[in-house]
Amino acid sequence: MLNSLFLKMGISDKLAGDISLFLVLIAISLMFGMFVGRFRLANILINIYIALAILTAIPNSFLSFSSNANLLLFLLILIALTILGDSLFDIHIPSSGSGFFGRLVVMSFLEVGLIFSIVISMLPHDKLLEYFSQNMYQYFASSYAMIFWMAAPLLFLFFINKKSK
Repeated sequence: MLNSLFLKMGISDKLAGDISLFLVLIAISLMFGMFVGRFRLANILINIYIALAILTAIPNSFLSFSSNANLLLFLLILIALTILGDSLFDIHIPSSGSGFFGRLVVMSFLEVGLIFSIVISMLPHDKLLEYFSQNMYQYFASSYAMIFWMAAPLLFLFFINKKSK
């Protein structure tokens, strides 16, 4: 409909399609902003980055079942994080109760493990094996390990925040 209107105005077919798409995106953006609200927009932005980060940690062999598996999984992760957002991103480690130190230690370990996993996965495999055993490398840089180290801190935050409420 918009496309034909622009064509009648003498705008080329490709430009008319681009303008139509741009106007549709603006309309969807306005509706999305009204629906979500200004306070949750930042959380959704964080969720997008997290979903993308988790997706990049998943090996391609897991996603070979469909040509659109990356997109499907990204959207599923994004939706799940958005649904869990209220309890996941009330970001703090609860200080009430006797287990505060334990929660702090576990969360610190998971974050350091994630950082270490990211760093060694970016370094050459053969060079690292001069300093680490193959098993240690597998615990931090294998495909399965990357999934674990990406997801574990998020899951831990979710469960400790849910438990403390």
